[in-house]
Amino acid sequence: MTDRKAISLFALQRRLNELISSYCPLKNQWIVAELSDVRRSGGHYYAELIEKDRDGRTIAKLRANLWNGQAHKLYNAYGACMADIIKSGSEAMLCGSVTYHPLFGLSFNIVDVDPEYSRDTTRLQAEILAALQRDGVRDDNKELPMPEVAQRIAVISAPGAAGYGDFINQLLRNPYNLRFRPELFSAVMQGAAVSQTVREALAAIAKRRDEFDCVVIIRGGGATSDLAGFDDYALAFAVATFPLPVIAGIGHERDNTVLDFIAHTRVKTPTAAAEWLIARAAAVWTRIHDLAAQAAQYTRSRLAGDSRQLQYLEEQIPMLSRNAVARSRSRLAEITAALPLTVQNRLLAASRRLEAASRGIDTAVSARLAREAARLDAFAAALPRDISVRISRESSRLEHLAQTVRLLSPDNVLARGYSITRADGRALRDAAAVASGTTIITTLSKGSITSVTKS
Repeated sequence: MTDRKAISLFALQRRLNELISSYCPLKNQWIVAELSDVRRSGGHYYAELIEKDRDGRTIAKLRANLWNGQAHKLYNAYGACMADIIKSGSEAMLCGSVTYHPLFGLSFNIVDVDPEYSRDTTRLQAEILAALQRDGVRDDNKELPMPEVAQRIAVISAPGAAGYGDFINQLLRNPYNLRFRPELFSAVMQGAAVSQTVREALAAIAKRRDEFDCVVIIRGGGATSDLAGFDDYALAFAVATFPLPVIAGIGHERDNTVLDFIAHTRVKTPTAAAEWLIARAAAVWTRIHDLAAQAAQYTRSRLAGDSRQLQYLEEQIPMLSRNAVARSRSRLAEITAALPLTVQNRLLAASRRLEAASRGIDTAVSARLAREAARLDAFAAALPRDISVRISRESSRLEHLAQTVRLLSPDNVLARGYSITRADGRALRDAAAVASGTTIITTLSKGSITSVTKS
């Protein structure tokens, strides 16, 4: 009989569960893994998490669960992108806790996802978009005004591509017979040359930007990997900063490229791009057609109303004329009857005004004469005084002028030591004006001196 102590399998598993549940690093841990064998049952999601090495060999595997309640929360938080994350073949960043069940073993219960790390493509797109945001150009193209009717369209596509053919057929054979003028700028739409050739096409369009209303970049559907060339920073920068609004119709509705996030308008397919342009033009055409119809209806209503008004006036003219003539005759008779009395009253009033004016004139003349006589008396009384003052003031001014003349007299100037030198009878002011050998006469206060210049 052995004395070894053994425990049951269930007890062992319970210990494992307690150990795993109490180990904090296994709770709410973020991991990166590829999802495989994803299935849904009763609202719950079940999957295998795997990790592969560079040679594609599986090096780790763990069962994962996303319970119904938590799935609802994540779909409400992240929307449609959850369908791209929780699917077989998707590489995702997941948050969850490791649990252990006696029957089902280890599992990873998912509680959150990082939508920006759902796939390599998504990560690359996020990096490019972040770089454009840092450069301040991410939304530049979206902010450009789009013409209501864009008819001159620069199309970037591969010649002969099915998507380009669908676009042209839809655009030119529209049910409204609207005229569009598309022009193809050829580019490679798959592989490593996508970025370079699309940018070259954009550069060619930019040189003729005044000839176009917008740019359409279109490519038909295909494998998701075929669209990798559109997730390029240089191409994204060229589109974001392009001076014309860009419409992106690349791939299927489920596909996303960087251009879909930065272009002015994103449509799901090349055909949808044509339909979008047609719909905008058709809306304007319909609005114009409706306005024309309204204007025609208004004109008809106005003409009908004016016609009825004119007819009414024509019917009223004879009666209105008779009434006007009758009123005029009645008024004329009243004026004729009242004329003698009116004339008499006006003559009487004029006579009274004349008498009042005569009396006023006599009074005004007498008052004016009295004022003028008083003014003349005052002037006569002040005249001798004013004359005396004026004579005194003028005498003082004449004496001052005489004194000034005396002071400025040449004799007084000469008496102060100055002299006047003349040549040929003219006073000299500039020595340079006198030639050598000239006879000059210098006049002093007393006498004069005759000299001959040497220099």
